[in-house]
Amino acid sequence: MKTFWVIGIAITVGLSAHAEECYVTVYVHTSLSANAMLLRAEIQAVAMFREIDVEVRFRNDAVRANSASNGCGAPIVMELDATARLRVSPAALAYATPYAKSGTCIYVLMDRVAGGPNPSFETVLLAHVMAHEITHVLERIDRHSPDGVMKAHWDSRDKEIMKSHYLPFAAIDVELIHAGIAQRIQPAVTE
Repeated sequence: MKTFWVIGIAITVGLSAHAEECYVTVYVHTSLSANAMLLRAEIQAVAMFREIDVEVRFRNDAVRANSASNGCGAPIVMELDATARLRVSPAALAYATPYAKSGTCIYVLMDRVAGGPNPSFETVLLAHVMAHEITHVLERIDRHSPDGVMKAHWDSRDKEIMKSHYLPFAAIDVELIHAGIAQRIQPAVTE
């Protein structure tokens, strides 16, 4: 039994060390004028990922062809939309296409995230939404955790917690994120 723990710890340490050698690049496209809120939300999302030893760098310009050279694989493209383009659940704040090979794979529905009476909370909410959807792309799986950042729907208790500190990543999500990053930086195997 101890052997399995030792192997598991060695794999986790190896994945963490490997993931720390690169950074995840997220390009954000928006035509909305919420730049100050977006910048604060990006800073908060970066801090959330830093707590699990993942470096995320946001860019608010066009995707560069060589942007994957220092990153953990291809860049992630996120679009902040005014409204939903596709049919999505009325409760959804965003959606991701975690299996997409290129192009925009995260859509944040700003009419559902912002526009309320509390801009400070909306910034925190946007940071959590961004971290949640980036996690879907990094994990390359459509799954949710019972608690924390990757919970399918945040309730009033979760939102109250968000006001004072970030929702945590579940241990399984940390493992899946690091494993996903390790896969993203592996050279493609050709047969």
